[in-house]
Amino acid sequence: MSVIMATAGEEPAGIIESLKMYHCEKLILFSDERGKRMAVPKVLKAAEVLNIKTQLVTVDPYDILGMVDLFKEKIAEQRESSIILNVTGGRKTMAIAATLAGMVAGNKVKDVIYITEEEHKPVSLPRLLNPETLLTKEKRAILQMLAKKKGATAEDLQTGMEVKLQAVWKHLRELEKLGYIRAYERKPRRLELTPSGQLLA
Repeated sequence: MSVIMATAGEEPAGIIESLKMYHCEKLILFSDERGKRMAVPKVLKAAEVLNIKTQLVTVDPYDILGMVDLFKEKIAEQRESSIILNVTGGRKTMAIAATLAGMVAGNKVKDVIYITEEEHKPVSLPRLLNPETLLTKEKRAILQMLAKKKGATAEDLQTGMEVKLQAVWKHLRELEKLGYIRAYERKPRRLELTPSGQLLA
């Protein structure tokens, strides 16, 4: 199955054009209140004519990490589907969040596109981050544990892993140097994710 996920704002044209260009069975719209009044009704009508299932997700356009999490969650729910992210509509913050989610989604996202206003042609955006290639499984596990338990210590993290404490400390130093985690207390050294770490968790 093919799915288009799109950010919706004032103008419906970029989303409707993508529905015509890419054969899909499902459209998931991410919209704020303004988009729900303006573009969404027209897009829903077009999807109905094209016999495409739809789902609407309401977002806070200024909570970028919250939107990234919503996109990641919806991407994960599309089990065997090929996904195209259309970032043409909505506020710039919505497009940024969708693009970031696409960057860390691995192979689940086939393409991240922007439809040009002039010629209605798709432009593919680069996807640079792939957590599978950026981090070892141990480092990813640490980020995922910190996502669930802010304030964990190295000892807490070691409990959930099959490595020595010395190895955990090495991973933590490297993750901190990369800017994915930070300590907010020194004794004991309690850790939390940075916004970049939250993207990869």
